[in-house]
Amino acid sequence: MTKSWPEIIERYREYAGDWRSIHALQSLARRINETPLAGALFAWTSMFDLCIVQTAVSYPYEGPFLRLSPASRDQVQFRYEDTHVEAHQWHRTVDADDVMPRLLEFLDQLRWFPAAVLESLGSKKIG
Repeated sequence: MTKSWPEIIERYREYAGDWRSIHALQSLARRINETPLAGALFAWTSMFDLCIVQTAVSYPYEGPFLRLSPASRDQVQFRYEDTHVEAHQWHRTVDADDVMPRLLEFLDQLRWFPAAVLESLGSKKIG
């Protein structure tokens, strides 16, 4: 079920529209692919949603994952699906330009990576 980061990048590259949010997801995937995160984060796409987990998974997968979705032309919604009760899921909506900083904050909050690793990535811009 999980795909390589180059496959995910290619999926978004095929999008010919003008939604900044979808282009931001491509930039995010490209940025992840260029960092140490690529070997420690696994993902798949569902339409334009980017779903991220900590280990490679196969279908059907019922465990927790982070879903990044185009919420509008200019915004991306982050939703951590760790329960089937949507009202109990952590979620944030950010401007397309803030996708990478929000991802790094999420990864820090859940302690998916040591703070030093995330801090080294935070000073770099995507795009």
